[in-house]
Amino acid sequence: MIGGILLILNSYLIFNTPAITLNINFRYVALKNHDKSRSLSLNNIYFVWQKMPLMKYQLLILDFDGTIADTRESIVQTMALVAEKMSLNHYDETLIRQHIGLPLRSTFENVFHLDETEISEATRLYRQHYNTVAINTVSLFKNVKNTLIKLHQTEATLAIASNKGKDALIEILKKQEIYDLFTFIGGEGDVKNKKPAPDIVNLILDKLNFTPKDCLVIGDTIFDVEMGQRASTATCAVTYGAHSKEELIKQNPDYMIEDFEGLLKII
Repeated sequence: MIGGILLILNSYLIFNTPAITLNINFRYVALKNHDKSRSLSLNNIYFVWQKMPLMKYQLLILDFDGTIADTRESIVQTMALVAEKMSLNHYDETLIRQHIGLPLRSTFENVFHLDETEISEATRLYRQHYNTVAINTVSLFKNVKNTLIKLHQTEATLAIASNKGKDALIEILKKQEIYDLFTFIGGEGDVKNKKPAPDIVNLILDKLNFTPKDCLVIGDTIFDVEMGQRASTATCAVTYGAHSKEELIKQNPDYMIEDFEGLLKII
């Protein structure tokens, strides 16, 4: 355009009234005189409004272990360290892997067959050593980071619902440079009843002021899917984590994806 520079800035709005909810993408189109350095004012800003489709789900609640990050080796190595320190010589590593995503108590009860006093000591040792082991052994699954960034840019609200201790979660998220993408991080200490109970999902819905129909719960185990189902949300299973595709199908999730990037097609 003669005598000027065209500047286009994208932004996003949601109008919500009792009668109608509109998702509107708008562009500020500003004409600025290139010969004079001056601030833009309302007099030289024009608005172009474009009606956009609503997102199907505004809140995404994600499991961590096996969904966002591959934590299997960190968990197995830390469990082996606990077993060594407590002289627990007979245990099945396969069972440990099958319990990933469940509370620590379940692993110590069902894999190591510990009593109440021993469970307390094993839990203490696990938490003492896990962060040191995890910081160098945990990695994000393929396409997770880029997809989370894209989801965040669409104005989707991201939250984590995990049975992992919150301190460990936060440390790993910061190490992987994705901590700031999440509005809420729910860990082991946030609710009394752990997965597959729906308590952590219900807590997040309440804290962030969403309804179940606004929400999609994503996880790699039947426990994650059951958790979402019991909270009356939609559910999505990822097939690259702890549970097989066949196991997940039996739990009847609403969606199933083989790559984390598939979430972009769902919402």
